[in-house]
Amino acid sequence: MYSLTVILGLLLLFQQPSGEEILRKVEEQLAPVNDYTADLVAEVDMQRLRVPRMKATLYFKKPDKVHFEASGFAMLPREGFALNPTWLRQNFDATFAGSDTIDARILYKLQLAAKDKSTRIRQLFLWVDTERWTVAKFETIPYEGRNLTVTFRYAQQGSVFLPDTMHAVFGFVGTEPDSLSGIYQAKPQLREMMGQVRGGTMTVVYSNYRINTGLSDTLFEKKEEKK
Repeated sequence: MYSLTVILGLLLLFQQPSGEEILRKVEEQLAPVNDYTADLVAEVDMQRLRVPRMKATLYFKKPDKVHFEASGFAMLPREGFALNPTWLRQNFDATFAGSDTIDARILYKLQLAAKDKSTRIRQLFLWVDTERWTVAKFETIPYEGRNLTVTFRYAQQGSVFLPDTMHAVFGFVGTEPDSLSGIYQAKPQLREMMGQVRGGTMTVVYSNYRINTGLSDTLFEKKEEKK
């Protein structure tokens, strides 16, 4: 006799919604949020490198503005801190790749391929919770020698679900990617430090959300000037 989870998973598989339809559902879940601010605490464990516990403030504003106030976060992979389904839908072709389960929750699995060859992340897999319409996990297909897997837990903030905890596992596949040379030219102090790093993990806890406070665009313009 099949379990309820297996039966529901089979039903979802036969329905075969399009990838774009699924991403639109995630967008709808987040529709009430125009901007938010959240406090972050990050615990990082990187190979051959000691990284102290870090605190930061994250600012997000639709459609795709992200800004951090903290020292040290520039060296961390930023994918996923404020994952934006609208940006994903507009910049990737999403293909339905079946159903899966994580922690007894039924998920849709999507394969995303970048529409523009200049996009830094070329391909990734995305798992979407079919009940909450939140991104439960994403995993990059190795690009430029680097791979990344991120999983999320959520907490309800008013009428929407926003990340409560993010756990990332990242590393280099094979030799160091040539694309890092540009980063080293801009920040030569990172060369010696990052030369020994081949992977690691990061756990980020989000707290104290402030939603729809009317964040000014100038906050994000200052971020651009510092690049």
